Amino acid sequence: MKHTEFALRRPVTTVVTFVALALVGLIAARLLPLEKFPDIEFPGIFIQVPYPGSTPEEVERLITRPVEEALATLSGVERMFSSSDEGQAQIFLQFGWDQSMGAKGIEARAKVDSIRHLLPEDIQRIFIFTGSLGDQPILQLRISSERDLSDSYDLLDRLLKRRLERIEGVSQVQLQGVDPREIRILLKPDRLVSHGIDIGELRELLLRSNFAVSAGKITAGDQRLSIRPRGEFESVDSIRNLTINEDGLRLHDVADIDLRTPDRNYGRHLDQQYAIGVAVSKTTGSNLVEVSDRVLAEIEKIGELPQMQGINIFSLDNQGDSVKDSLSDLLNAGLVGGLLALVVLYFFLRQVSTTLIVTASVPFSILITLGALYFFGLTLNILSMMGLMLAVGMLVDNAVVITESVFRERAEKDLSPREATIKGVREVGLAVIAGTMTTIIVFAPIIFGEETDIMVFLTHVAVTIIVALLASLLIAQTLVPMLAERVAVPPRPKPSGAMSRLTRRYERGLSWVVGHPWWSALGIFLICVIGVLPLALELVKFDAFPRDVGRRLYMPYHIEGQHSLETMEEAVDKVETYLYSRQEEFNIRSVYSYYDLERAESTLL
Repeated sequence: MKHTEFALRRPVTTVVTFVALALVGLIAARLLPLEKFPDIEFPGIFIQVPYPGSTPEEVERLITRPVEEALATLSGVERMFSSSDEGQAQIFLQFGWDQSMGAKGIEARAKVDSIRHLLPEDIQRIFIFTGSLGDQPILQLRISSERDLSDSYDLLDRLLKRRLERIEGVSQVQLQGVDPREIRILLKPDRLVSHGIDIGELRELLLRSNFAVSAGKITAGDQRLSIRPRGEFESVDSIRNLTINEDGLRLHDVADIDLRTPDRNYGRHLDQQYAIGVAVSKTTGSNLVEVSDRVLAEIEKIGELPQMQGINIFSLDNQGDSVKDSLSDLLNAGLVGGLLALVVLYFFLRQVSTTLIVTASVPFSILITLGALYFFGLTLNILSMMGLMLAVGMLVDNAVVITESVFRERAEKDLSPREATIKGVREVGLAVIAGTMTTIIVFAPIIFGEETDIMVFLTHVAVTIIVALLASLLIAQTLVPMLAERVAVPPRPKPSGAMSRLTRRYERGLSWVVGHPWWSALGIFLICVIGVLPLALELVKFDAFPRDVGRRLYMPYHIEGQHSLETMEEAVDKVETYLYSRQEEFNIRSVYSYYDLERAESTLL
C-alpha cells in the first residue's frame, strides 16, 4: 500500500490535495448546468416538406416517394416512416444510438438536394430536423385577454418575443396561435375572362414585380457606388395599382386585395378566453433554472408596460420549477439518508471522533464526483442526483472496514500507531479493493456496453456511482488512515452494554445458521421465491420512467370525423362552462384547452 504509506508520511500534502479537490467540486457545483433530464440526442432525423393546396395522393407521388428513394441510400438507417397528408409530406429516419446525428443530418440534406430537380418547382422550403431532449421548450406560456388578440402579432412580436430572445441563454421564442398578417388577392373569374387575363402569367408578373437584388457596383473616379434595384411592394395600394396588361388594366380591376390575418385551423382557450401560446427554448449548455428565472423576471417587466395592460401572461409549464422541486426532493432525501447513516455509525462505533473520520469520506467523495461531472461535460439532473443518493450509503463502507482494522491492530498488538495503521490497511486493503470493484463492475457495462434507449439514460447514474466509489476507495486508503493514526483507540464495549448484547445475539444466530445448513438453504430459497413471485404473476408494473402524479389532469375529447373550427369551439365552450360551474367542487384553478378540426383536449390545473 504505497499510497497509504505516502499519506502517512506526507499528511499536509494529503490534506491539501483533498481540500483542493473539494474546492474544485464546490466550484463545479455552481457551474454545472441544472436540467430535469440529460441533453441526449435522439438517433433520428425528421424531414418535413410543405406543399400547400395538394392532395395526399399528389404528395405521395410527387414528393414522398422520390425523397424516400434518395434517403434509402443513407448508411445506418434502421427504420423509415413516412406519411403523406394534405399539404405536406413527413418522413422519419431512425438510426442506432452509436450514430452521429449531426453528420447524418448533413448527409440527409445532401441526399434531398440531389433530387431537388425532381420535386415540384413551387416547393419553397424543405425542413430537416435532428432533435434532443435539450430542444424541448423549457417554458410554456399562455397569453389571454378580454380583448381580441387574433390581430396582435406585431404587438406581441415587438414587446414580448424580441425582448425574450435577447435574454442570455434563450435560443428560440415561438408565438403560437397568432400569425403575421398577409396580403390576400381574391381574383374575380368573370373579370379575368372578360379581359383575357391568364392566371399563370399574372402569377409570374406578381413574382417579377416584387424583388430586391444586387446589380453590382459602378466605379466613377475615386467613388464606387453599389447598385441595388428595388421593386418591392411598399403598401397595399401599390399592389392594387399594379398594371397587369398593355391596356393599363390594374390589379384591383380583376381582384379584391386585402391585408388580413390568415385563417386559423386551430384555437386555444385559457380561462374561457382565446389564448396565445409562447414556447421558450434554451441554448445548449445553459443552466435551465437560471434561464427560466431570467425569462420570468423579464415577463414581469413586460406585464407592466402600458401596451400590455389587460393582457394576462400565464405560465402553463415551467421546467425550471420542476427541476428545482425534483432536485430539492432528492437533495433532502440524500441529507436525511446521510444523517441516518451518521447515527447508525455512531451507534456501532461509539466514538464521535471515529464517526467523523468515517463520515468525512461522504462529502469529499461527493464533491470530487461533482468536479468529475463538470470535466466530463455532464449535467446535474435527476439521474445524476439519483446516482449520488444511491452512492451515499456505499461511500462509508470502505472507511468503516479500514478504520476498524486499524483500531483492532492498535488495540491488540504492541506496535507504534504508524506501524499498526499500515498493517491494518494491508490486511483488509485487497478485500476493500475487491469489494469496491465488484460493485463498479456491475455498472461498467452500462457505460461501455451497447447503447440502447434505456442505457443512454442510465449512463449518467453509472458514471456518478463509479466516480464516487473510486473516490471513496482512495479516501479510505489515504485520508482515513492518516486521520485514524492521530486518534485514540475507542474503548472496548462494556460486557453489559447494548453493543455486547447485540454481538452475542449475532454469534448465536450465526452458530445456528452454520449448524443447520439445510434449514438455512430452505429459508434462502423461500426468500428468493417471495421476491420472484410478484414478477411471475405480473403484479409489478414496468415503466421506463415513474409516472408523475401532479396537479394536472388531461382530458381529451372523443371526436368522430372532421368538423369546422366553429363547431369544435362550441363543444369546448360547453365543456368549459360546465367545469367552471363546479370550479370549487372540482378544485380547479385554471382550464387550458386546445382544439383543431379533428381533436380537442382540455387541461385542468
